[in-house]
Amino acid sequence: MKVSEKDQIIMVYSFDAVDQRYVGSFEYRWVIDTGLPSQATNIQPPKITAGKTAVFNVETDKWTLVEDNRGKTVYSTTNQSESKIDYIGAIKDDFTELKPTSIFDTWNGTAWEDQRTEEEKEVEYFKQFQPLTRRQFKLVLLQNDLLTHIENSINVIEDEKMRMRIQIEYAESANFERDNESVKYMAETIGMSSEQIDMLWEQALTL
Repeated sequence: MKVSEKDQIIMVYSFDAVDQRYVGSFEYRWVIDTGLPSQATNIQPPKITAGKTAVFNVETDKWTLVEDNRGKTVYSTTNQSESKIDYIGAIKDDFTELKPTSIFDTWNGTAWEDQRTEEEKEVEYFKQFQPLTRRQFKLVLLQNDLLTHIENSINVIEDEKMRMRIQIEYAESANFERDNESVKYMAETIGMSSEQIDMLWEQALTL
């Protein structure tokens, strides 16, 4: 323990009792034959740079600059859970600052990666679209001047079995699913892209 050899006013530098990080400084009247306050030293810490904080080693009586990420948002690489860093030092293993782009992402060691097949992605994508009633389906075609066009296109499908299937589904279905093969085929017959179908679908849901 350091003991003062005389009465004096000095600047002391305090550090946290738990992680010994620098927390501030204050003037202290150091009386002869007494020690310094607890969690404090008369050794000045180094200049603190961005992303760092000073930590005091009580055994060596030295300050060192340590990585400081407190307040940053990180994501668990095992379950994607979000949290704020409340400790000093490097970011812990199994956490990253990189935010996953979807619930389907998995961590490959350096980045998030969606490992689903294109078919699996498509199935999940179509789940966001509610089914259309027959009324909504036909009204949206009518409003966009597509009703007669699509009916005529169905009637001239060369593959007889496919034509009859599409005709039955078009005429008899009570509801239309976005991922229904017949819906896709109908769209293809009039040259509509998947994006255009999506826009029509959203419009139809308001009718």
